[in-house]
Amino acid sequence: MADFTDRLKLNLSGTGKELTPQQLNDNFKAIEKEFMERSVNVSWFGAAGDGIQDDTAALQELINKTPDYSILHIPSGRYKITSTLQIRKQGMRIFGIHKGRYRQGKGVTSIEYYGTGPCFQIGDESLPSFSGFQNVQFHDLSIRYEGIDRATLNNPFSQSVKRGYYGKGTLGIRDWRGGGVVLDNVLIEHFETAFWGYESDVNLFKCTEINYNKIGIHLQNRSSQFTSIALFTLGNDTALDLNSSNGARFMASQHIKDGSSSDIPILINDFMNAEFIGCWFEGLSREHKVTVPSFIQIGATKETKNVALRDSILAIADKYDDTQSVCNYFVDVVIGKKVLVDEVGGYPRNLKQLICFSGSSSTQQVTLRSHLDFSYSNHRYDENNGTGQALLLVEKYSNNGIEHLNETFVKAYLGSRQNIPAGSWQKVRFNQINHDELTEFDGSNSRWRAKRAGKYRIQVYVSTDPQVDGNRTRLALHLNDEQLAGSSAYAYLDDRVIGGLNYGALSGAMELRLEANSFIDIRVFSQNAVDILPGGGITYLTVSRI
Repeated sequence: MADFTDRLKLNLSGTGKELTPQQLNDNFKAIEKEFMERSVNVSWFGAAGDGIQDDTAALQELINKTPDYSILHIPSGRYKITSTLQIRKQGMRIFGIHKGRYRQGKGVTSIEYYGTGPCFQIGDESLPSFSGFQNVQFHDLSIRYEGIDRATLNNPFSQSVKRGYYGKGTLGIRDWRGGGVVLDNVLIEHFETAFWGYESDVNLFKCTEINYNKIGIHLQNRSSQFTSIALFTLGNDTALDLNSSNGARFMASQHIKDGSSSDIPILINDFMNAEFIGCWFEGLSREHKVTVPSFIQIGATKETKNVALRDSILAIADKYDDTQSVCNYFVDVVIGKKVLVDEVGGYPRNLKQLICFSGSSSTQQVTLRSHLDFSYSNHRYDENNGTGQALLLVEKYSNNGIEHLNETFVKAYLGSRQNIPAGSWQKVRFNQINHDELTEFDGSNSRWRAKRAGKYRIQVYVSTDPQVDGNRTRLALHLNDEQLAGSSAYAYLDDRVIGGLNYGALSGAMELRLEANSFIDIRVFSQNAVDILPGGGITYLTVSRI
């Protein structure tokens, strides 16, 4: 039998035999024919591919009777499968036929699943860690659930096009401790989970379509080093669920109309190093009148770090009912750090806000870099929906270079008269806020907490009622001090003795370097009882980053 390259005689150098377009076409057809001759054909095992006959036994026999690293060919047709196909071979390559974007119609290889559990199972739970059957490849296939044991998707788009269902308890492909799985021009639809991987590492998905599933791609427990090129997801409740693994790269993927009011399209939790490059994120249509909470959620229950979203395109429809966004936020950070949003285009202005912080974690850090040619009503790019760190660092590209936005600037003041008993130190109740760029001031506890390490300038001014002649007053700054009495000041800012009946004032300023999460409060001592006067211009605290 001739080598494949024998037929690739292209006259690129200007010498040799000239080939007409028809001859070239004939040569490529000959190569395709030779490829099929070298592969093992499922029809040899009695598969009909008519959508009526149960072809489960034929496909399982095809898999069982071919050695490792074989090429299996499944011609175009509809193959009815009623129970799980077990793959316990290394390097098996399964090829079908596809035509068109969605691989439907004539000339398509369609695997139609009517069973429960996985349609394809690679390995099983009996295998020890990272010792499964590796490098299984799927090419040019449609894998679809067609059974009747169905549940309804929450996704409104899938419902509107009458595709809003999935097979209860089903999985398209389940890989147990194998890895090296390749999906190339593969469509998976209507499963509870389209692809499920456990210790399924170094996988490669190319031009893969994941549509109308409860969960699209689920990776867990060290399913690391995942690469996707031109992934397409559509109408899933959740398109990606990345958990307890390290390393995932999504290049030029398209995530279209996934999610619901209770489902987030992309979940990244207990994960390190996920990167999305040049991806398209498209929200629901405004006609559905449904708001997805966020496109991406980071660290729902455990810390997630090193997530980068570069050159993202946000195709977010106009608001419905004039005020309601089809998606509230692009990214929601619950527990996460080293999160980078590097340039966003499209229509981010139609979101409620670009980024939000939820929960109470002290680890919530995002860096935003962009031209930022859009804005929101509150002139910010983030919203704090919880009580956590909620640190957003913003670098805006402009004609003046890089501008650093969202730097610390706080002004708080005393809202009502405060009595200082004789001979005691009292914390000044700064409970009103004029400015707080990073929401760092805690008015209920009258203290400011730094969200990031750096140098800061602290300035205080305190006014009092007329004081007794000779009264001594003092002003102090306390650092990281939870005690309300009996503790020592970090620094004394002022110390005065009043001469004659007069109004009194204390003031002071200092610069200091602080670690992230350090906090300060201001305290006053008076030898005799005195009242501090309220007002934004006479008793105030300012903090600025320098």
